Amino acid sequence: MDSRVKRPLNTYYLIAFIFTWACWIGAILLGYEDKNFMEIANLQFQSGQELATFILFRIGVYGPLLAALITTGYLYKTRGLKEFWQRLTRWQVPARWYLFLFLLPVLINLAVVLVGLVIGVELSAFFASGLPVSYIIILFIYQVITSGLEEPGWRGFALENLLDKYPADKASWILGLVWAIWHFPYLFYLYWDSGVPVLLPSLLGFTLAIIGQTFIISWFYVNTRTIFLAILLHAWLNTSAAVIIGEITIVNPALGIIPGLATWLVVFVLIKRYGNQLTVKSG
Repeated sequence: MDSRVKRPLNTYYLIAFIFTWACWIGAILLGYEDKNFMEIANLQFQSGQELATFILFRIGVYGPLLAALITTGYLYKTRGLKEFWQRLTRWQVPARWYLFLFLLPVLINLAVVLVGLVIGVELSAFFASGLPVSYIIILFIYQVITSGLEEPGWRGFALENLLDKYPADKASWILGLVWAIWHFPYLFYLYWDSGVPVLLPSLLGFTLAIIGQTFIISWFYVNTRTIFLAILLHAWLNTSAAVIIGEITIVNPALGIIPGLATWLVVFVLIKRYGNQLTVKSG
């Protein structure tokens, strides 16, 4: 990797991983218990320790954001932070991108349902979140201010630097793998007790899905250069998945490969249509 790209990215990765993993592993060692969104929204915590470990775990999600701010400020000073802020607050893009943002995650998750039905999964296993519309909106806002705020780091800093050296497809492979590994402590927490036969396919399926999602978000980012849109897309990907496919891949980890396959179907179409730069021609 070119040293012009390697230096800021290594600094960014180091800060992001240390901060997040320290929070996540620390919370797990202190007795962290995963909560579904209804429990979170209704503040269903049994003790102060349970609440504290939940907060510590959630703080970990801000590792990429913190890393982006620190690295940008240190290496690129005020000029870099100003340019970063401009990309973060840029929201005026052609309306079709907002339409793509809404429809694409829905279509991906409906494809997961279709594949699940074909291989024998009961329809009742899907659309089982039980969330009323008002809670779906709250869930989306929650996703924006938690997972969505990974995007200033992953797309706003890491992808932006990778694109200085690599075409969008190669940059997405690199970033997708790093982004997946960043999640691994949480996956180990979810599947460790189930043993290696469940853990390894879960890691593989999740990594496959995350790299695919990276291609999709890269497609949005290289064509709009707005971190704001990436935040909304990340939040809506999570929200629509929670509503349509729910926790099926946690309850039945063997199905974890399905979201990855559906996502990669979209990736194949994007690469076929727009090439390795993923660029939509104007006009």
